[in-house]
Amino acid sequence: MSLEIEENEIHGIIVLEISGRLVLGQESMDFRGKIKEVLEKSDWIKEKWGWDTPIILDLGKLGFVDSAGLGALIAARTSAVSRGAGIKLANLTKKLRDALTITKLVTVFDVYDSVEAAVNSFPAAEPEKQTPPAQS
Repeated sequence: MSLEIEENEIHGIIVLEISGRLVLGQESMDFRGKIKEVLEKSDWIKEKWGWDTPIILDLGKLGFVDSAGLGALIAARTSAVSRGAGIKLANLTKKLRDALTITKLVTVFDVYDSVEAAVNSFPAAEPEKQTPPAQS
């Protein structure tokens, strides 16, 4: 099964649902390309409106990850952090959670049991305060 990435948005948070295999070759290249695309969109949003764009990787349907896939996840986090975008992992499979624990990468990523928990972990955007018009 090849890598598939579905992009959704929940309350201004980009959620990438990743399924298939994240392995050396075309799959990890496709993943890195999608992360680059999302971060470029995030840069545009930040430049245009001044908003940081949080990102959640929903990994519940990810069947297999090799060392190149772990490297792609680390590169995604590094790129996001350098651009001021938050990135969190959600719905890890047991195998992926074990791999992140063994490699101590679980201490590098913010990991959540569900997408909803990850969404709720981001601070809510404060509504812009309206100043009343000056009275004359």
